[in-house]
Amino acid sequence: MDKVIIDAKYDTAFAFDKTNQIALVANKNEFNKSVNPLTGEEEIGFDYFYINSLNQKIKLVAEHFPDSMFTLPNQQELQNNYQDSSLYFKILFQGKLYLFSKKGIQLSSGFDNIIETEAKGYFETENNVLFEKKMLRIKGLIDSTGFEVVKCKYNEVSINKEDSSIYCCSAVYNNKLNDDVYNYKGKIVYTHPKHIAFSSKTIHVMKSYIPKEEYIVENSISGETYYLDGDFFYYLKKNKALLINKDNWYVIDLISRKKQKVDKEEYFYNLFKISQP
Repeated sequence: MDKVIIDAKYDTAFAFDKTNQIALVANKNEFNKSVNPLTGEEEIGFDYFYINSLNQKIKLVAEHFPDSMFTLPNQQELQNNYQDSSLYFKILFQGKLYLFSKKGIQLSSGFDNIIETEAKGYFETENNVLFEKKMLRIKGLIDSTGFEVVKCKYNEVSINKEDSSIYCCSAVYNNKLNDDVYNYKGKIVYTHPKHIAFSSKTIHVMKSYIPKEEYIVENSISGETYYLDGDFFYYLKKNKALLINKDNWYVIDLISRKKQKVDKEEYFYNLFKISQP
């Protein structure tokens, strides 16, 4: 087995990740000093670098900086997170997170947060924005190639893995814009002024609040539209959904419209049994 060795030129070094592609190292910087607020002592800071298996530094291109950056600040909690067997890791620079592949390829610009989703190869992006003296969080989506599938501007981004649909809620600012549905290539395939509670390539479910609370179901294949009285809607799978209307629970087939009333306690009991090993 080949051994990956870090050159003996760093003041501190962390282990390579489980794929033996990326390691975090650091050198002391005499010009980067701070005072410990507890002891009052002056402490020398470190310059951090990520290196590959050839001991080459990983470069980062950041907004508002003309050149590629190799020197990074303290990576804090990220100094251990890169070590797993994932194909991706994150770099912290100037308060922003940047997504990289373990091959050292930069995949994103800077965001306040980047979260790997349950859909393999897709990452939710988050930014905090100040609007009318309130801090709001907006979200988007990028894929494993670095392509921005959904721009970071929505309140919520949900992925329907069954048929590769992405539905986004735009309720961020005071002026409500349309909710949108994207395909995995970043193309808008459906839009609606009401809140989209669920969407697929065939079925779109909107929540209406005025004049009464109800759900509007559109079938894009048949062209049919129908309405459901309910307080909560939870998509299950294979075009089945749980509809809660006050104390009444139903499982509904969104294609055939057939509803089956379910016992709440029995439903939770069966759900618990399924979740057990």
